[in-house]
Amino acid sequence: MSAQDTDLTEDTSNVAAGTFMPMVSWRQHYKISAAVMLAILCIGLPIAWKKGGKLSYAVTASVYVAPHFVTILQDSKEEELNSYFMFVQQQARTIGRYDIVRDALKALGDRRSVWQAPGETDREAIERLQAALVIKPVRDTYLITVDLEGGAADGLHEVLNSVIVTYLERAHRDEVFFAREQRLGILLKRSEELKKEIKESLARQMELTKELGITAFADNGGGTYDQMLADIRTALAAAQRRRVNAELMFAVYDVEHNKSAEAALKAATDEIVDKDFNLMGLKAGLRARHEKLMAQFVELKEAHPQYQQIKRELAELEEQTETAVTNLSNRVSSILVEQRRSELNIAQQLEDRLKQELDDALKKASWFSSHYNTGVQLGNNIRRLQKQLDAVENRISFMEVESQAPGFLRFETAARPPLYPTGGGRKKMVMMVGVVALLAGLLIPILIDMFDKRIRTAGQVHKLVGYKPLAALFDPGGQLAARRVLADLMRRLALSLYRECRQRPSSLLMLTSVKPQAGVTSLSFELAQEFEALGLRTIVVEVNPVKPDPRYLGNAGSKSLLELIEQDIGLSACISPAEGALPDRLAVGLPTSGHLYAYPRLIAVLDNIRASYPVVILDTPPVLLSADTEYLAGIADMTLLLVGALQVNPGELKRAVKILERVRPKLISFIVTRLAIYRGGGYYASMIDEYDKAEQVAAQIIAGQLHKQPPKP
Repeated sequence: MSAQDTDLTEDTSNVAAGTFMPMVSWRQHYKISAAVMLAILCIGLPIAWKKGGKLSYAVTASVYVAPHFVTILQDSKEEELNSYFMFVQQQARTIGRYDIVRDALKALGDRRSVWQAPGETDREAIERLQAALVIKPVRDTYLITVDLEGGAADGLHEVLNSVIVTYLERAHRDEVFFAREQRLGILLKRSEELKKEIKESLARQMELTKELGITAFADNGGGTYDQMLADIRTALAAAQRRRVNAELMFAVYDVEHNKSAEAALKAATDEIVDKDFNLMGLKAGLRARHEKLMAQFVELKEAHPQYQQIKRELAELEEQTETAVTNLSNRVSSILVEQRRSELNIAQQLEDRLKQELDDALKKASWFSSHYNTGVQLGNNIRRLQKQLDAVENRISFMEVESQAPGFLRFETAARPPLYPTGGGRKKMVMMVGVVALLAGLLIPILIDMFDKRIRTAGQVHKLVGYKPLAALFDPGGQLAARRVLADLMRRLALSLYRECRQRPSSLLMLTSVKPQAGVTSLSFELAQEFEALGLRTIVVEVNPVKPDPRYLGNAGSKSLLELIEQDIGLSACISPAEGALPDRLAVGLPTSGHLYAYPRLIAVLDNIRASYPVVILDTPPVLLSADTEYLAGIADMTLLLVGALQVNPGELKRAVKILERVRPKLISFIVTRLAIYRGGGYYASMIDEYDKAEQVAAQIIAGQLHKQPPKP
């Protein structure tokens, strides 16, 4: 039974496969990683501390090698070297020449002790300095760099500068420059003219800055007033709109010039009067008094002495009410008209003021722009003159250097005293050791797994044998969710085998392994229990004389398979009945050798057992350790080869498969056991996490249902 002909109990393509799994490697070999890092630190730190105490310093100088003579006039042309590259190479070899280095040390005088050690001969010091000088032409430039490294910072730059100066003086003897003094005089005269013109322009520009009240001129700085003018125009437009609006609002209440305004003013006045709280309070008081008098007035007759008095009081109340309303209306009307007139005056005054401000700003902007543009032009002229002056100064400086250097050579950059060491240093060395220890600690576990040839995943078995394993089982440990996942995998495996067993009256299923400790016996017992749960009566027969398992032993008086082969006894006397986690089983007994015998009699015994049990599971020894397994594979209906993870290498698996293929078993498939749950990634880890979440949700639901149940009476 190959994986191509049957359905897998689980999709093993998602199982973490391959040998590069950093998280898994680090978790499995963290002790080795820690030991490696500790060993490197213990060995490397003392060395780093010792080596780091010796510091080294380096200084650098550079020499400029011109491709032609210095050009003073822009259109002038000088004689170029016929072979510039060869000239540069020749100068680079000349700098470290013995006589130049010797004269450089002599030029140091008493300071030569910064290089020449006590007791060291002149020749030794010179040759050591020659060896320490690193002279290199810089590609794609006109420079030659000279580097010098030493163990002390004091005086190191003096030694290198002395070598360069001595070299330039020596080279100066071989070169004569044409019309040096005349060319230098022309440059100095032009320099003075440019400086005078720049000084005058700067003075005028300073006057303009004081007059304009600014600190500097910029090309885009003339627009200083642009934003201010735009703001004033915007404000003026808003003020004009406000003034027009105020005029319209005043015209609505202007009864002197607009006859229709009287109705609008009266409507607005009446609305305010009707809402006046003081008037409303006065009316309420008068109304109460009026109602009280009316109640008395109705009961009196005209001849009554108080009749006329109450009538007069009622008339006075009406008059007071009308007077209060009239006074308030007149006052409100006056306030509304004056308010609109005041708003119109304010809007008109604001518009006039903004117009005046705009006129003033336009005059200032015109004056400012004119003077500012003059300042900008002066600045541009100063920059142009300064650029010319810089060019002239560079020529003068170069000409002055020429008095001490060849026409094609000059001292570009002198060596400076070194501030920091370039090599050594305890802190740096200790940090390097720490980094090396960390990298080694991280890489060693990964390399261990990458060079480990043992089979670790079901995917590797698939690649080696060409068929997908029938199942991939892992060690659940003490995790409840992992045991539930494994139970589901066992049920899937049993169902896959159950479909094969139902096709025949009885099935002889053989379990073997490539090497010991693959879990053959445990898997046989678990499959037997699964078959029993599915309604197939199953027995497990131990056919492993190499290493009998004590779990097969039942009652003290029960017989074994070997006794059943040798003696004519009943089958029921040899079978140990199921108990607890153990199914019906038949122990192999105590063989005199590590092999079975009487194969024909064994086949007869197995046929007798198959008459009573629809499924017979044979627990056989590893195929690489026992020839009995090879024989039993030839008679079994199904052969399952167990591959223990981290136990079998590819060569052993291929050899076991070839042995089984030689006997041509009826059906064969593979089961990978003892897989590790890779918390660094993998299908099973994700499934276990899902089971954990499902259990937590179920526990919350159950707890919620229990909480809702009413208490028992």
